[in-house]
Amino acid sequence: MTPLKTVNLGAALAALVLGTLGAGSAAADATINPDPTAQNVTAYGSSAAWSRKAADGYHLVVAHGGIVADAPVPASPTPYDPDMGPTKANGRAIVYARGGDLYRYDAGAAGERKLADLSSSANEIAPSIFKDTIVFSRTNGRRPGTYLLRPKRTLTRVFRTVARETDVAETRIIGRYGTGRKSIIRIMNMNAEDVKVVARAKTGQRVTSPTLTRFNGIWLRVGPTSSTVEQVGVNAHRGLDVLTADRSLPGQVGSLASYRIPTLYTNESGVRRIDPKLKLS
Repeated sequence: MTPLKTVNLGAALAALVLGTLGAGSAAADATINPDPTAQNVTAYGSSAAWSRKAADGYHLVVAHGGIVADAPVPASPTPYDPDMGPTKANGRAIVYARGGDLYRYDAGAAGERKLADLSSSANEIAPSIFKDTIVFSRTNGRRPGTYLLRPKRTLTRVFRTVARETDVAETRIIGRYGTGRKSIIRIMNMNAEDVKVVARAKTGQRVTSPTLTRFNGIWLRVGPTSSTVEQVGVNAHRGLDVLTADRSLPGQVGSLASYRIPTLYTNESGVRRIDPKLKLS
């Protein structure tokens, strides 16, 4: 495993989240990790994770406590698609799939652990975590679909369709269903009794990187020449009016990470920080 250079990414992320960056500055998104193979970025608080390509496969990169380094987990033959969320003790947990099974790595730990209770003979993908709640998909087997595990409750299939990406918060699930121009974003409550399609790809587009904050669902709309961030309120009083960012993200954008607001994205320049913050209307 090739180590990565130590970078004070945590401080940069913390500055963005806390609003200490100059709000009046011109748009000047900064490349905070210049690895063109970086993809599938995720963030929570001042920490982040993503996948990078190396000679022996794909590695999980974790930025935590001001340090950016490969996590002590095996290389994967396919890109990692991690999701980062809080633990009950306010630590940072990262869940991901490898070889059709699910794993968890807690930032700063000596190694990963397999989520044996969730792994089965079916192919599991797209996990996400919020404290001890986990959402993921099974793509085959007797009962494919989107699954939910909450503390002290049995594992439940909440939706028959397979989510290719997921995120979970205290009361909601968001997912990307389908691929390419057939991709859509759905938001649902924990019992899937209130399911809403909030975004659909158009010709030549795809929607990806669905994320839930306390009040909003956020995703990335990727087009042939530009990519745009969109947002919708998840509570009834906020309605379902989709808001669009005041500017596009440059380059061939592949993924978006949001914590309270959109914070990071990946393109051919590497992992980039959004600065100043996007305005959505």
